[in-house]
Amino acid sequence: MRRSTVTPRANWRPGLVRYPFGMAAVGAGALWREDVRYEFSVQQIDLIESVADELHGMIREALRRVMADRACAALGYRADTVRLIEASWADYWRQGGINERAGGLVGRLTLAYDGRDSLKLLGCNYDTPDGLFAAAIVQRNWREAMAGDADQFNSLHEALVERWEELAAGSGREAVHVACAAHDPMGAGEAAYLAATAAEAGIAARRVELEAIARDGMRFVDPEGEAIAWLYKLYPWEALADSVFTTGMRAGGMAVLDPIWRWPMSNHGLVALLWGLYPGHPNLCRASVNEADLAGCDAVTVRSFFGLDHPTERLTRHGAPVADSGPVVANPGGWLWMETPPVFEQDGVHAVLHAWIVGDKCLGMSVRESADPRVGPEAAMVPHLFRP
Repeated sequence: MRRSTVTPRANWRPGLVRYPFGMAAVGAGALWREDVRYEFSVQQIDLIESVADELHGMIREALRRVMADRACAALGYRADTVRLIEASWADYWRQGGINERAGGLVGRLTLAYDGRDSLKLLGCNYDTPDGLFAAAIVQRNWREAMAGDADQFNSLHEALVERWEELAAGSGREAVHVACAAHDPMGAGEAAYLAATAAEAGIAARRVELEAIARDGMRFVDPEGEAIAWLYKLYPWEALADSVFTTGMRAGGMAVLDPIWRWPMSNHGLVALLWGLYPGHPNLCRASVNEADLAGCDAVTVRSFFGLDHPTERLTRHGAPVADSGPVVANPGGWLWMETPPVFEQDGVHAVLHAWIVGDKCLGMSVRESADPRVGPEAAMVPHLFRP
């Protein structure tokens, strides 16, 4: 793994004109930067892919255990939310047989990689992971324009189209509404891109602002009064838990992607459950919901259960704080203590990897970097390549 500075294009945005959705989605590339690039070996790409696939399988097994033990409350969920999650899971996991129509579209794992031999899971986001358009299209466009002799771990666009086809097959779903919050340019760009991938799969896709969705009797409807039977929402479940939208979802007959059963797969408390199920696994960090269990660790990360990609609340080394933003969400749900793994660092910049899961397979990656060692949601996304 090697970071090098390169000359960026004067303006990367015009390169997106070649895609029918390109300029509509351009807002989703706000964090893109191409004055540096990361180069990997083929062996490193193979390692990242195989580890991500294994971790995804372990996360699914951890969730299955949580649901079988009816242990959602241990992840900080209230009783009414637990009932929604369990009902959604029952739609998907029918007596051990998977109902793929109630499955998920896309998820993302955040991995700490030192560039040599340490590759560890930092967190999971199977609920509105940002950066998909930049990972799938903007960095592909960069490679084609700037590094045509190289390759890239990136089959995301084709995989998304195929996944839409799988989710729609045999379900009678011929249309989907793709929603994001109003006044959210990045969300609107991601929505434009995801709607385009659905349309490419033969599904009629309509974009709508989340706030414009209304109830018409028992149905959810868009501003034109059209009933919404299938919705992809670019808005986290944790921000919708108390809304009329969520409490009336099942009665309104609306299927939602990614389903609410995927929310616990984005809960940071799941990292501690993973360590309990797979203690000592080389791609997991030592983790616990009890601070005392991390006694003796030189570096410790503290995160709330909820908060998705918000920065880690606190990093300590030898007991002294390195970074501390204080609580980042009103309802933390609980607290995770995790041994901080080594991450790639060069020239005062820290980098983490995002491994993208479409359906149940890792089919692409992206690199995020920041001077802040927490590499939070405002970190730049930069391109990667490898040479066969």
